[in-house]
Amino acid sequence: MRVGSARALRGGRLLLGVSMLAAATSVLAQEASGVPAQTQTQSPSEVAGGSAPALPEDDSNPGEIVVTALKRATSIQQTPLAISAVTAESLVAQGITDSQQLTRTTPNLIINESANGGSRVIIRNLYASGEPLVGLYYDETPITGTSGVSNDAGGTQPGIRLFDVERAEVLRGPQGTLYGASSMGGTIRLIFNKPDLNDFEGAVNGQLTTVKHGSGVGTNLDGMINVPLIDDVLAVRAVAFWDRTAGYIDNSVLGLKDFNKNRTYGGRLMVRFRPAENLTIDGLAVYQDRNSFSPTWNQTRYELYGDKFDQDLRIQTPQSDTFELYSGTLNWDFQFATLTAIASYSKRDLAFNFDYSPYFSRYWTGATAPTSVPGYANFLNDCNAGNVAGVTSCSREEYQRFVTQWGILSAYQPQSTKTTTQEIRLADAQHAVKWTVGFFHSNRDNHTQSLLNTVDPATGLQYFPAGYQANPYGFASRTHLDRTIDDTLKQIAFFGEAAWDVNDKLELSVGGRWFEYKKVTGAEVVIPNYVAGNVRLPYSELSGKESGTLLKFNASYKFNRDVMVYGLASQGYRPGGVNQTLGLPSYATTYDSDQLWNYELGLKSSLFNRKVTFNVDVFQMDWSNVQISASYQGAFSFITNTPSKTRIRGVELDTAYYPLDGLALRASGSYTSAKLQGNVSLPSGINLCTGTPPYVGCAVLAGIGKKGNTVPYSPEWTAQASADYTQPLGGDLELYYHGNVSYRSAAWTVYDRTAANITPEGMRLPGFATVGLRFGIQNGDSWGVYAFANNLFDVVGAVGKSTSATSSTLRPVVDNGVTYPSIYLTASAPRVIGISARTRF
Repeated sequence: MRVGSARALRGGRLLLGVSMLAAATSVLAQEASGVPAQTQTQSPSEVAGGSAPALPEDDSNPGEIVVTALKRATSIQQTPLAISAVTAESLVAQGITDSQQLTRTTPNLIINESANGGSRVIIRNLYASGEPLVGLYYDETPITGTSGVSNDAGGTQPGIRLFDVERAEVLRGPQGTLYGASSMGGTIRLIFNKPDLNDFEGAVNGQLTTVKHGSGVGTNLDGMINVPLIDDVLAVRAVAFWDRTAGYIDNSVLGLKDFNKNRTYGGRLMVRFRPAENLTIDGLAVYQDRNSFSPTWNQTRYELYGDKFDQDLRIQTPQSDTFELYSGTLNWDFQFATLTAIASYSKRDLAFNFDYSPYFSRYWTGATAPTSVPGYANFLNDCNAGNVAGVTSCSREEYQRFVTQWGILSAYQPQSTKTTTQEIRLADAQHAVKWTVGFFHSNRDNHTQSLLNTVDPATGLQYFPAGYQANPYGFASRTHLDRTIDDTLKQIAFFGEAAWDVNDKLELSVGGRWFEYKKVTGAEVVIPNYVAGNVRLPYSELSGKESGTLLKFNASYKFNRDVMVYGLASQGYRPGGVNQTLGLPSYATTYDSDQLWNYELGLKSSLFNRKVTFNVDVFQMDWSNVQISASYQGAFSFITNTPSKTRIRGVELDTAYYPLDGLALRASGSYTSAKLQGNVSLPSGINLCTGTPPYVGCAVLAGIGKKGNTVPYSPEWTAQASADYTQPLGGDLELYYHGNVSYRSAAWTVYDRTAANITPEGMRLPGFATVGLRFGIQNGDSWGVYAFANNLFDVVGAVGKSTSATSSTLRPVVDNGVTYPSIYLTASAPRVIGISARTRF
């Protein structure tokens, strides 16, 4: 990665976006070529891209799902890659209302809720901090997390409300040629229903829930209305939702009970305009607002005292997450090919609090000698220069008194991410050679403010913005770090893919993508924190730039209409970046992109007059220049590359069985082994921390990864199964029964589980299975009333762990003079029981 000044990047970044927005004012979700139209609202121009209808149900094609993963419509059983698709009916049947719940239906998909907002999506055990490894698409618009101070945009992917959805597609394996950066592990595409140009319709869903170990009643309400304004020409579709969950986490230190009552509301407005039969213009506006709390709780207190779901911190941990998306699409059928132009603007504001006081309280007066408090030299320089207000001297004792009066500190990080994307492509899917060529551009600007604020010990709430005093900074200030980080990621790409039907059985395809990205990161320290190792710094920037190519080769052979085999080789990558880590040596500030090759063989089959579908694939992924996360001094995260490669091998299975009318049995699963091929190493000159905190001048790694170690957060096994049965009662009335189970095997949060300071209790995530049941009475699509239970057996499914044994920011538990490492869990919600009702008109 080349390092240098990059202020020029900001100029002209919207030039392409403006030109494309002039041509496109809506979101792409059109129907694909070669698929018969289902309704009068389909035009030839819709048969080109994003959202495709189900094929007509007949004896030769019963309930076939059509997907557009290849940016053209194909039957899912005729799509030569590992893909799962969940229809609107299946989402409703299983009560799936959020994108994070898709793990219940898809093999080798893990979505782990993050402690500080959002989640991390993992496909095929491809896990690492940094930019996302799985692409998340709202129709055709890519959505990403916020990078924050640790450059970990992949750890804050937003959850998307799933209501009035056409289907969800999960593509496993790298999708680099068509979907570009951050689709190394795969891609999730959420396809929403579009305005109907002819029919007035609406829908309302509602539910009431209670949660085990909690109090109060959760409420949820969703609504949709579709209004044609000019038949066959203009229509609007509006969706709104409100969700309030019951709380179940306590805080014994602050005396809070069931405080994590999360609230989410929002909606989307869509407009479809068809001025001509071959031209469709779509517009979309989305708003989603979520207020919540960190979901972590102390497992050690539960084991010692029976205090389950106790977040025993000295601060409160509120989170706010607001997401806006505006996009437009022009879809124009020229007969020989279809032109699609997409432009979008999104904004996400995420803010969260977490406890940092343990890192500093160990240096308070009485806890250690004044000579042991780090950062004195920087304090002395500022004190002698008159830049620390309220001091009586510049001695070490006065410095320790200054640090002590900071009191309990909450880290508060508000961050705002603004992203523009544009894509234009031309595609033909009607001839023996099907092809797509296109251009992609995106620009993401992230602004993060990193603050350390004194907390009111009675309430656990930070005083900020009260008490903020930057000039002069000193004893009167209640903010003891103010650092801002500006991060810009600009990407451009040219891509193309072609598929040749050699005959009616054999298809060969090839794809390629040329990409270039530029990452610019700038930072400024307004208020320093001497203990953390920094001083006042004016704004400065570092940048990195890379370019390269991605390739894809695929061959498929159809033995008959029901059996197909395929083989593919494909590449993926994600961008590198620039660290802005407190105290990190300058030679470790930049890191490069990582890449992988995926090799895959698959079988897709429909058997016994299509009563059975049986799909299986085997794969090997070779991951090089892997980005890994470490923690400088056990408190400040940074990313670097390791020369050790990682090899991931596995097998995936996806089946369904329809033995009787009204009965559907589905099962899927995966086995995946992700192993280091060499020893993990840090940049030369940075030493690994040993022993227990506090740490100075070293870095904590997730274990000291050695050859043969398993990648963290990598369960070898996943399994999903469900059963649906509808029992006719007469007329359109019927009883509905549903059950599902989802399993993941044990995983570790570190590479090397034998490291001296690691305990199995602290770093192992036990395997777990959750069960859901649903029963109700319904009248076709018109209405339904149901009772349901999620996590029926109230399983604690741990998806994340952190421990005071390796983190300088967590307090251990002391009981009767014995010190125990605190182990903080992020886990699945307890048992939820509820009733729901729906109606359409």
